[in-house]
Amino acid sequence: MRNLLWDRAATARRVDAALGKTSCDLVIRGVKYLDVFSCEWRTGDVAVQDGAVIALEPGLKARREIDGRGKWLTPGLIDAHVHVESSLLTPARFESAVLPRGTTTAICDPHELANVQGVGGIETFLKASERMALDLRVMLSSCVPATHLETNGGGSIEANDLLKFKNHPQALGLAEMMNFPGVLGNDPSILDKLEAFADRPIDGHSPMLRGAALSAYLSAGISSCHESSELEEAREKLIKGMSVWIREGSVAKDLHALLPLLNEATSVSIGFCTDDRNPLDIADEGHVDYLVREAIRTGVRPEVALRSASWSVARHYGLGRMGAIAPGYQADLLLLD
Repeated sequence: MRNLLWDRAATARRVDAALGKTSCDLVIRGVKYLDVFSCEWRTGDVAVQDGAVIALEPGLKARREIDGRGKWLTPGLIDAHVHVESSLLTPARFESAVLPRGTTTAICDPHELANVQGVGGIETFLKASERMALDLRVMLSSCVPATHLETNGGGSIEANDLLKFKNHPQALGLAEMMNFPGVLGNDPSILDKLEAFADRPIDGHSPMLRGAALSAYLSAGISSCHESSELEEAREKLIKGMSVWIREGSVAKDLHALLPLLNEATSVSIGFCTDDRNPLDIADEGHVDYLVREAIRTGVRPEVALRSASWSVARHYGLGRMGAIAPGYQADLLLLD
């Protein structure tokens, strides 16, 4: 499930197949698919070649066909923030639990393992990501230990320790900045990390932060938060340009409190995350699919819930060719009854 990279031969095959000069790998015929850009359902043929959607026009030849009539096609679901180790599963076991549930991409922070093993904990997840079908993206742990009040087994991870991982193909940016007092106090070691990743996504962690303190925190370049538990807190963050990840884990459960904020207009800046969800809850209830189902059950339009669970998160993290069903986008697809 690697993000599409330029490949001359594959690109030429995609162009020829999209023009009907050659047969493509797969066509899903007559399916109702989600257009995340307009937030509408459309009916047509979805053609795939070399791991990418290449066309939405009818009549293309294919080596494999699926009858999509009566079914619904959506982009794969993206978990906007998760600690895989807090699920009590190794990356491979996590993949086997959530991929069948429709989670095709997960944005993870290996903070718990890094707290114990230091940079070795981050390396473990980056190496695992290279061998997985699940597209595991790694945000580099920013606060090890979480604050100056804590001790841990892995020592402190500083900006220079993180920089050596910055250009790994599965590394996205700087993980949740839990030490918001350090940000507000202009702690030099925190400023070093913010400077080192100023050109990448920087996740936030700012429970109950409001007013001038929130504005100051955002002024440091932090762009998301998964820690809102109250509606008005989340609304202020959204108004101030912060992406809000609605969390429903095994302990922290914010979904129903925050769902009134989710509509077609706000969905471009709202995503879903599990943070910490244990294996029993994944097996019994589901993963991101559970959050989507609950949102729909409580009255959120399916198109809106599914957009937030896919394209909105991909857009935030700069995964430009993911999260949509459109030509040139990665074919991470869910075919639903």
